[in-house]
Amino acid sequence: MKRIGVVAAAVAATAVLVIGVGVQAVGGRGSAGAYVAPPSAEPVADPAAPGWRWESYGTVKVQVPDSWADSVYSGLWTCGDRFRPDGSTRTPMVGRPWRGPVQTIACLSVPRLAERIPHLWFDDSDAKPGITRFDHGWATEVRVVAGVPLAVFSNDAAMRRRILDSAKRMDGTDPNGCSVARPAVLGDGQRPTGPGLAAIGEVKSIRVCVYSYQLPGNPSVFQAGLQISGDTARQLGDALRAAPAGVGPVMSSSNCEQPRSRDDLLLTVAGENGDQAVVVRYATCRSNGTDDGTTLRRLTTDTLVPLSKVLYAEIPVLPILRDLAGR
Repeated sequence: MKRIGVVAAAVAATAVLVIGVGVQAVGGRGSAGAYVAPPSAEPVADPAAPGWRWESYGTVKVQVPDSWADSVYSGLWTCGDRFRPDGSTRTPMVGRPWRGPVQTIACLSVPRLAERIPHLWFDDSDAKPGITRFDHGWATEVRVVAGVPLAVFSNDAAMRRRILDSAKRMDGTDPNGCSVARPAVLGDGQRPTGPGLAAIGEVKSIRVCVYSYQLPGNPSVFQAGLQISGDTARQLGDALRAAPAGVGPVMSSSNCEQPRSRDDLLLTVAGENGDQAVVVRYATCRSNGTDDGTTLRRLTTDTLVPLSKVLYAEIPVLPILRDLAGR
């Protein structure tokens, strides 16, 4: 994921809930068996090319232009939608599969020419290896790397090849230092260990790692990683510490997500006095909040706005923010 140094105004993401069904432990263990955050120093090995960044999903990483935005996709992408809700034009996108319900709508096999936007789709179950050509030089090129289908849609053949040629298997961690395996601290009843956010001093950077909700027979999949630094990291650290103690808010029933749609966030907050792991749960019905192992705190817009940039900058507003705005 792209490193960010400013707070983004666009906010959107799928829901988060934490469970633990046969997960693999990642990170160290304290004397009580609690999770200890791994070091948060930003990885320096295998840097992306200038003007490009690494994106990761599952067991694969791939480079895309810095200007490409993060989003989700469904089979409805061929219906075409070039504009955001505010009327501005969408940028090329990097999409993870949308796991929620999707309406059944008859769409074209490819968007109309004026509505086409280049994209990279991770894990498109309908994608077949090879090149499918359309009019005016547009094509979808698909390769399977590390078991993950990668589908690039563009009218620039050199761009398609460059993106797909950069794809590599990830062994253990992604370019941001996130474990590919879901950490055990995201399991039900687990809490991070460490001194807590209050003890680590001024925040220098925050690593965000995202994992899908784990269900019986449906293993968790690593979704994305991000490094937040500079003023944005400091402001987010301050917001996490300033949030009121407790759990919440309770989501309205219309905004509770289905388990298959939920993601789990694990933050590693690097401060001047050390690191602290923080689990973030949001868009659940009753267990929303953050947990640094010492204090449970309620969610606020100041904590959710920058975190929502991690995955879905190109879809409408995060449902829980509507609930927060109405309180």
